Amino acid sequence: MRKTAVLLSTLALSTLALAACGGGAEEADESTAPATAITSEEASEEEAAAEAASEVEQREAEAAEEEASEKKSADGATGASDPGPAAEDAVIPADAVAEPPQEIGAYSLMEGSGPAHMYSHSEESILISVDSTVLSSDYETLVAEIETDNVPAGTGSCGTNEAGSSITCYQLTEDGVITLNAVPEEISVEEMALFVNQYAEQVGAA
Repeated sequence: MRKTAVLLSTLALSTLALAACGGGAEEADESTAPATAITSEEASEEEAAAEAASEVEQREAEAAEEEASEKKSADGATGASDPGPAAEDAVIPADAVAEPPQEIGAYSLMEGSGPAHMYSHSEESILISVDSTVLSSDYETLVAEIETDNVPAGTGSCGTNEAGSSITCYQLTEDGVITLNAVPEEISVEEMALFVNQYAEQVGAA
């Protein structure tokens, strides 16, 4: 009888010990659960930030590629890089108006006489006229006629007329203003401005 009581006591103690161990494990699981949740939340935030940064980098790369492509397209139309507009207050020398360059980038001066010198592209069907007739009209008054898509170019600027049927560039010279023309179906305003920039640089606008 005494042995039985001792045995029961031993079993009771063992049961209590096991219960205590089990309770500790549950408490440990409960205590680590919030930490696991926080870690997962931080990881999600980091992934979202990384994705956002990647999208920004991708957009910037696409924008840079598009800009380079546009510049390459413009350069290709004239056969050279863009020197940019001439310095402020620069004018085209009078001699250059009377005797324009034989070549400007991919353009060559066509044979023929007359006030309008014609330049032809070496590969594409593009014609640009440089009218040597010097206008005495005020430059600002003339530019008001080409306000559409107007951009600085050479010693003046380029733009389209109100009807959009012609691209015109007015350039300041020593004696007044000269006119360069092209048609929008053959060339863009930006490409025309590039040609004019090269023209002004080549003739020594200063």
